[in-house]
Amino acid sequence: MITVDVTNLKVEELLEMDFRCECGKRHSVEINSVKIGSNIMEQLPEFLKEFKNKKILIVQDIHTYAVAGIRVEDILKNDFSLKKYVFPQEHLLPDVYALGRVLIEIEDDTALILAVGSGVINDICRYVAYRVHVPYAIVGTAPSMDGYASVVSPLITDGFKESHKAIYPYGIYSDIVIMKNAPMYLLCSGLGDVLGKYTALADWSIANLLTGEYYCKTIADMVQAAVDKCVAAAPMIPERNDDVVKNITDALVLSGITIGMAGCSRPASGSEHHIAHGWEIMFHARRSEEKWVHGNFVGVGTVVMAMLFEALKDIDIESVMAKRSFRFYDMNKWRQNIESVFGKVAGNIINYKKDSIELDPDKRQVNAEKIASNWKEILNIGHTIVPSSENVKKVLQDGGCVWHPEELGIDKNLFIKTFIAAKDIRTRYGVVHLIDDLGLTEEFANLIANKLYRSNNI
Repeated sequence: MITVDVTNLKVEELLEMDFRCECGKRHSVEINSVKIGSNIMEQLPEFLKEFKNKKILIVQDIHTYAVAGIRVEDILKNDFSLKKYVFPQEHLLPDVYALGRVLIEIEDDTALILAVGSGVINDICRYVAYRVHVPYAIVGTAPSMDGYASVVSPLITDGFKESHKAIYPYGIYSDIVIMKNAPMYLLCSGLGDVLGKYTALADWSIANLLTGEYYCKTIADMVQAAVDKCVAAAPMIPERNDDVVKNITDALVLSGITIGMAGCSRPASGSEHHIAHGWEIMFHARRSEEKWVHGNFVGVGTVVMAMLFEALKDIDIESVMAKRSFRFYDMNKWRQNIESVFGKVAGNIINYKKDSIELDPDKRQVNAEKIASNWKEILNIGHTIVPSSENVKKVLQDGGCVWHPEELGIDKNLFIKTFIAAKDIRTRYGVVHLIDDLGLTEEFANLIANKLYRSNNI
């Protein structure tokens, strides 16, 4: 059993941990090194000395090559055999093209893949490294997402974004001088991804309560401590303060580490990610040139899901059970909504979700009764874990970040449709599935839309 408090350990200290936890699992972190601070770039040859005189494939895009890749190459060229590939796209996607491109660039004697970038570059390199059994490391260029230390890669296949099993990085190297000078929307993306942990942790607790899904309080407490530290520093994000950017980066790396500890993305991803992924898939399907990235969508999604948790308090659960409208599910209406939102990729989402929808009225009755019998505890989870939507909104606003769906290009009518579709992006249970089990999804979609889209609300 665990005998040490790990909730406030530094990321570097966690790398040395290997313990059996109260949750019954053994937790360990298979990352060689994490270095976050000033002048990290100059120390790369020492961090990568295991690969000295061996071939390293450096993967980057046109943006990350300019801000860090040129310098990385210059620092490593004397002690390592280098090959580089620079993606030419202005907006790179983690799709099958990108995966195949990196596979083509890997030579038989490649000893390490060195990613230079943040979200998309990291996801591509992690998955390829996993498939070809070659380690990879990442030189971070922006505190924009929590995937640096993760063991899963969200990838786009046939227009549908889904997480795939991958590996821990060999090392994570983030020079704060580079990270703090990333475009402001990327710093805000990191904050948004961190804020999403509030509703993710609540979803995880609810799933444990209702379905018996595995849950680890130690991991949840680690994530909560990191989020609280990050939120306290958020108002100083526009100043690009070194300590603030380091705190955000630490929190993002820690979040990724907890994914590996849990063996799934539960500690870091919940209903806020469901709706965010839905928005991303929708914009990709429409070939819209988005200026926002994953964490920006997650931040807005967190405001929305905080509003949903607030709205649960006004439900008369006895009246819901008496009406019994949850017993019947309209599959035609369900399909029509997905098709109207996702267009040409709708079929992928329908095929992904259809078999997990319970259609038997009696089984739907049982599911609803279980929710009703645990209603007080569900409300308590929301009350104790999720801050008010106004507080989430304020944290984003104080950081100079987007918070409203309309800022993402989503009008009221489209918001309602995408809110309804959020439950269809993942089968993993959360608050969006809970309200669907009660037959209340459309009601809440309209309720939250009416609150969000009042005139002069932004």
